[in-house]
Amino acid sequence: MNQVSCCCFDLECSSLNADFGVLLCGVVKGAGKKGVVFRADELNPSWKTRRSDDRWLLKPLVEELSRYDIWVAYNGSRFDIPFLRSRLAHWGLSPLPSHKLLDPCQVIRTKMKLSYNSLAAAAGLLGAGAKHQVNGRLWVRATLDGDPQAMQQIVQHCLRDVSLLEKVCRMVKPYSTSFNAWGSAL
Repeated sequence: MNQVSCCCFDLECSSLNADFGVLLCGVVKGAGKKGVVFRADELNPSWKTRRSDDRWLLKPLVEELSRYDIWVAYNGSRFDIPFLRSRLAHWGLSPLPSHKLLDPCQVIRTKMKLSYNSLAAAAGLLGAGAKHQVNGRLWVRATLDGDPQAMQQIVQHCLRDVSLLEKVCRMVKPYSTSFNAWGSAL
């Protein structure tokens, strides 16, 4: 019998809405592995003149996600998955394949009572570590100016978020029946 595979992933986008924003980077991290980074400034051949073209990033990111049976994304059911679906549809690319999604944010919302349901609040409550804070102007500099240092900081932010997500996922696992023997790779 093949072992079920699981990954955590996160996206960083220029806007919270896919009709006004584009994907800047994404990280896919298999359980206990190093995160695989997908960044627009490296994958888009016309990044210097056409930063709005994120299709170069979408295809390899979705291919990497498709290697896993189970996806874990914090607030993924409300943001990451709908954003990916919208951007794929915008470019006329194949729809995002259906995979089991485990969303620790849903566990926090339904099983705990916090003033905020953010990854930062969950990590703080659970003692998983502090979420790295970044200035919102970073996204403006990366998106509009094509600033390579801003992009690098956004990528590092995304990598840290995925590692924090993996820790939080392990900690909320006992509070959910969704994290069963088939989905307990984290």
